[in-house]
Amino acid sequence: MRKINLNAYYEIVPCVILAGGKGRRMGVKEKALVNLLDRPLLSYTLENISGKVAPIALNVNNNLKEFKKFGYKMLEDPIKGHLGPLVGILASLNWAKNLDQKWVLTLPCDTPFIPKNLIEALIEAKNENPDIDLVVAKSRGFKHPVIALWKTNNNIKLKNAIEDGIRKIDNFTSQLKIKYVNFDNLNQSRFDPFTNLNSPRDLITAMQILGKLPPIIGLAGWSGSGKTTLCAKLIENFTKIGISVGTLKHAHQKFDIDKPGKDSYKLRKAGARPMVISSKERFALIQENGNEEKNLFEILDIFAKNPVNKCELILIEGYKNEFIKKLEVFRSEIDKPFLYPNDRNIFAIVSEKKIQVPIPYYNINNIGGICELLIKTSETQLYR
Repeated sequence: MRKINLNAYYEIVPCVILAGGKGRRMGVKEKALVNLLDRPLLSYTLENISGKVAPIALNVNNNLKEFKKFGYKMLEDPIKGHLGPLVGILASLNWAKNLDQKWVLTLPCDTPFIPKNLIEALIEAKNENPDIDLVVAKSRGFKHPVIALWKTNNNIKLKNAIEDGIRKIDNFTSQLKIKYVNFDNLNQSRFDPFTNLNSPRDLITAMQILGKLPPIIGLAGWSGSGKTTLCAKLIENFTKIGISVGTLKHAHQKFDIDKPGKDSYKLRKAGARPMVISSKERFALIQENGNEEKNLFEILDIFAKNPVNKCELILIEGYKNEFIKKLEVFRSEIDKPFLYPNDRNIFAIVSEKKIQVPIPYYNINNIGGICELLIKTSETQLYR
């Protein structure tokens, strides 16, 4: 393991968190404000750097009222038009140079698992290489130029590059003297500590990394393929071998688990939001969605925050278009095409008849074998 110079712990540099992007893949305008376990993503980055950098600023371009609540200096892009992260980095260099700082640290708002010794390692590398312009984090063969220490006197060069049409960070940094700091040996976990969250699927992975959500496997297939019957048999078998399973079923039509004439039904129809009914045997939470269905991440968030009966595996029936690992349930009699050719998240297929497919096949009645397959597949989602 690479030793860290303790002197680096006592050098403080300014830091700018880049939160000015549009977050299109996340489906929101401000990715930094997306909640992960009831906390905005930005708060995780701020927690990771607390006491290690000063001052701190936020590069933001929209929703300034919400970002102001964090209590930090806000820096808008000096060149308008949402031209990419280089403009946010330019804002960082300009700000730090105006503070007479020679270096500034930049971090993205969507990387909540950065190593605890990130800042110290970058500062040490900077001190050991006084002629460089940039210190960049690197892991698993990937460079992370947004997670870097930048020499502020390169601000004019960066401004000119942007005005000349350069948008990609690598196209600009190729002009600079760079020192890369490899973090492969500093984090022994099964995930890359520089994992950034770009989509709702990434938020699900983040909940698993944080230990709040178990592995997830979907059962995908056309209506009438036998998904529910198979799911019930799998749960029964898992229960026998001591593995607790939670389930999530997607319904395409309206449904109601409450009945007219019951007190709970009367209270819910009167406007109770939510309605919770509890007895010695069980409790149920009934919540109206209004006119907008919750996405898969929002539903799984309920599992993550439920302190009761933590399960070891979640089986999902439906949601066949979501980016989760799936087992396809196929029945030839319903005259529908295979799903796996258009979905690389499908890792195996089960059917009542032998079929020739390029992915693993199991007979639908081989419950023990299917359970073993799901256990093996779920192990790839264990990060602790």
